[in-house]
Amino acid sequence: MRARKLTAGSLAALLLTLILAGGALAGYEDIEGEVQEIVLDNGLKILLLERHEVPVFSFWTYVNVGGADEVTNLTGLAHMFEHMAFKGTQTVGTFDYKKEAKLFEKMDAVYLELRDERWKGENADADRIAELEAEFTELQEQANELVDANAFGRVVESNGGVGMNAMTSADATQYFYSMPSNKLEVWAALESDRYTNPVLREFYKERNVIVEERRMRTESNPQGRLFEEFLALAYLGHSYGQPTIGHRSDIEAYSRIDAYEFYERHYGAKNMVIAVVGDVYYDELKKLAEKYFSDIPPGNGGVHVRTVDPQQLGERRVVLEDPAQPFLMIGYHIPDARHEDMPAVSALADILGQGRSSRLYSSLVKESQTSLFTGCFAGLPGDRYPSLLIALGVPNAGVDIQDMEQDIYDEIELIKSEGVTAEELAGYKNRARAEFIQGLRGMMGMSGNIAIAAQLCYAEMVLGDWRELFRALDDIEAVTLEDVQRVANEYLVKSNRSVGMIVTENQDS
Repeated sequence: MRARKLTAGSLAALLLTLILAGGALAGYEDIEGEVQEIVLDNGLKILLLERHEVPVFSFWTYVNVGGADEVTNLTGLAHMFEHMAFKGTQTVGTFDYKKEAKLFEKMDAVYLELRDERWKGENADADRIAELEAEFTELQEQANELVDANAFGRVVESNGGVGMNAMTSADATQYFYSMPSNKLEVWAALESDRYTNPVLREFYKERNVIVEERRMRTESNPQGRLFEEFLALAYLGHSYGQPTIGHRSDIEAYSRIDAYEFYERHYGAKNMVIAVVGDVYYDELKKLAEKYFSDIPPGNGGVHVRTVDPQQLGERRVVLEDPAQPFLMIGYHIPDARHEDMPAVSALADILGQGRSSRLYSSLVKESQTSLFTGCFAGLPGDRYPSLLIALGVPNAGVDIQDMEQDIYDEIELIKSEGVTAEELAGYKNRARAEFIQGLRGMMGMSGNIAIAAQLCYAEMVLGDWRELFRALDDIEAVTLEDVQRVANEYLVKSNRSVGMIVTENQDS
């Protein structure tokens, strides 16, 4: 079987984000032949797909650094750059950068001394801490007076840009928006400036925002707490087990200097890819890329996580008691996205728990009515390294969560012993094929441009070559009934699973 190309989740993401419009393309094979590459001397690769039906273009920048690339004491730094993304540069977002830079230097020095004093614990000098806190607050206020808030976003919007955003995962940090095609040079100037002249403006202010984000999404959210505990349980050594948002103690302690060192280590041109899709011509983009993006330092091409999680030898389990609704999460270790088994694993996840015709939905939700919700997907928390196939369930009122858990295992055992039917596998292939082709043919306008740009970047950085995007149908078609049954028996075993659940307080676990 051919090596893994796309997860079922990434195919689904492509479908969900695409907006189908008129002007269908001849076929996905044509699109593959139309993608062009620009490779600069610093190692930056830019992918271009020309689409001239509408006078707009979209871009997606994929930086190959995420939560998995962080080290102890510095968890959450990759996510920090999502918040720093559009704070501006040395020329955008400031009323006086020279004065601002001097204040940054003073702020960092005071903060590091303050942090060191706090870390002394019982031996800390309380009076000195108070002095440093007052000095740091004063410096922040002075720096804030020099900030032209949201200036970068205003420049983008004033030039017709829309959808400016960023996102962080365990695998990557990504940036994107769309603009009118006659503003291509404005885009090139703005985006290159962010990488050649980064300014971590309002760093400590945004750090506090992230602490609050963590409180809301994880610490005050029962399912968020469970998910964090679950990942830490499933991974003993690999950094997929740490939260992408970071541990609170790390977020509250890292400095601008820590962040700059992280940036220099990971944000080199060799560790990035940019995809541009829309009303843009190759010659113009190449000229602007060489003019604006060539000064980005090449970097070392990224740092591969060397830690390999040891083989799991027995079931792991965590139970959280909470007033919240019971919730079940079962995870099985599976290979990374390039592994030859992953097409069959994706088919297994789909047949087991995706959609209203899936095994889990049909059995637990429609027939026995033990569940309010079921689901299954492969590729969490990421795709670059060996990951997890996750089965989810929410028990119906009056149903013990462990009874529902056993029902899920029963469905898994049926697949392991009897396999899936030819009809089920054919249905999966038909759905996946239709979603993929319809998605690419519907690639019109900004939403479609963004979607295909994201998928090109994913294929280039995770699968090793953007062309792998167009091999997905070969992989789907090659999956056999025997493949699905084999991977179920290989990966969906008790010794390879981790189980996390929320039970109502005082309920026996």
